[in-house]
Amino acid sequence: LHVTNLKSEEVTSESQIASMIRRARKNRAQAKTLCNERSSRSHSVFMLKIEGYNTATSETCCGTLNLVDLAGSERIKDSGSEGMRLTEAQAINKSLSNLGNVIMALAQKNSHVPYRNSKLTHLLQNCLGGNSKTLMFVNISPKEECFSETLNSLRFATKVNQCNIGTACKKAAK
Repeated sequence: LHVTNLKSEEVTSESQIASMIRRARKNRAQAKTLCNERSSRSHSVFMLKIEGYNTATSETCCGTLNLVDLAGSERIKDSGSEGMRLTEAQAINKSLSNLGNVIMALAQKNSHVPYRNSKLTHLLQNCLGGNSKTLMFVNISPKEECFSETLNSLRFATKVNQCNIGTACKKAAK
């Protein structure tokens, strides 16, 4: 899977991780639309691979913490997006739609889950299905004029909440 500007770096301290997150935040594309003064124009995926070694048992454990901030969907007509912003909005909406398709396939226990339909779902395949735990936060607006978007976000969250992908289990190597 090719992801533009993907970087992999080894870190050994919390301060290095915090520094990486600050750097990633600065690189995140944002622009003003009619819906939002600072609209994310891309998703942000931060994957922290953690490995530990238990000297008492000689066990090695590893796992990955995925911090994912999805750009919000937006109705094209409401956002006033044109040109490059329109292309960005369409790409965001398409990847979120593909994520919804993956969630539905997992919830319905389909034999085929369309992870490869987008870079986002392909990248997140290991944390969406299989031996993983996933927690999702949904940001909504209390403003009345944002009611339809809030309702759509809550409907998506309900779909996600109804999806049971199994129970994560400990896998240690000796």
